[in-house]
Amino acid sequence: MRDYRQMLVLMAFLMTGLTTAMGDEKLSANLIIIEHGDPLYTYWGHIGIAMENHQSNENLFYDFGNFTFYSEHFYWNFLMGRMIYLGYVIPTENLLSTTQGENRNVTMYRLNLGNEELEELDRILRWWVLPENREYLYDYYHYNCSTVIRDILDTLVQGELRRRSETQPDKTYRHYTRTGSFPSFFSELLLHYLLGPKLDEPISWWDKMFLPQSIADFGSKLIYTGADGVTRQLVGEKTVLMTSDRPPVPDEPRALWLPMLIMGIAAGSIWMLSGRISLSPHCHKVLQTAALVSRIIITVLIGFSGLVLGFLMTFTDHTAAYANINIGPAFPTVLLGLFLLMTPKRRPGNRRREKMLSWLWTINLVGLIAAMLLRATGLSIQDAYAFWAFFAPLNLAASRFGLWIGDRWLAHLLPAGNSEVPT
Repeated sequence: MRDYRQMLVLMAFLMTGLTTAMGDEKLSANLIIIEHGDPLYTYWGHIGIAMENHQSNENLFYDFGNFTFYSEHFYWNFLMGRMIYLGYVIPTENLLSTTQGENRNVTMYRLNLGNEELEELDRILRWWVLPENREYLYDYYHYNCSTVIRDILDTLVQGELRRRSETQPDKTYRHYTRTGSFPSFFSELLLHYLLGPKLDEPISWWDKMFLPQSIADFGSKLIYTGADGVTRQLVGEKTVLMTSDRPPVPDEPRALWLPMLIMGIAAGSIWMLSGRISLSPHCHKVLQTAALVSRIIITVLIGFSGLVLGFLMTFTDHTAAYANINIGPAFPTVLLGLFLLMTPKRRPGNRRREKMLSWLWTINLVGLIAAMLLRATGLSIQDAYAFWAFFAPLNLAASRFGLWIGDRWLAHLLPAGNSEVPT
């Protein structure tokens, strides 16, 4: 079956090349778009240009989305937001052969360019992959494998692509980040948490072309006049080279608020109940240990997520995370609670420890209120509603307010031990 599919792929590609070769063109060019795969960095697809020389029978694939995990300081540069990507060229048949086993949709679109534009495209692509030119500082939204090709095509049509597409508004970077990450709930949740308000600003179709498929979609609507005076449609006929059984990218992202609310209520309830267990001398030590572990897990989860976000906002070049209001309800000072939780139990001091823990969480409750005010007043446009659904019940339950509720409403459910220490 695999050999049969590969034969069909090569036949479709060669037939397209032969059809083009029957004309008077020395060169022809095609966009090749590869849709999402398994690794996270492939979720938003890939794009390149297949350049065919009919005189030399050379067919080369140029793309600008290459990196290696083995490059010097790769992980540190990734953490700091300073990724170096490469322009690269390989025989097109090698690309198709490699991609064939990845279960990904692969589509080819004819680029309708005049001879002069094709020669200029060939020159630009060859320049890009020279060792001294091929490296560039990658940006997820503004300078990636897709935007490089967008900019090259815009040059070929004398800026017409940008002029037309910048006047057509679209959604937001956050929207397409979330819809693209649909194969993984955790990935969508993590990216949604880390992205700041800059990703909620409206974008145009020009901006949207950070996604490979958007170049083909808009290019198929763009009519331009070439250097030879001929009017053409920039992106022409479509040829499906490979198909996969992966579900398509959805039009809308998941509704996260309900599962986040359920998790927030569960975490808040666990925190409040485990506090009563840790104070009660009547509970078995196994239950007390489980209560302690659950509190440690919640503290680490919230504090570490806030610590990571604070680091990205303060010390890195990940501009997409800047001014993120999610730092408020996840302020990393809650990690100080680990020292209190790890302190050996002293019965008269248990009550004081609960008070100190509740004050640490009250900081996060205040941060949540501040984030909500920033959003309500329009000082921030960040979409953070799903995380408010999670943080509100947890921060309320763990704060001084939650301690007060626990003392009055849960006293008969799990009576605490020595609570003579003044509050």
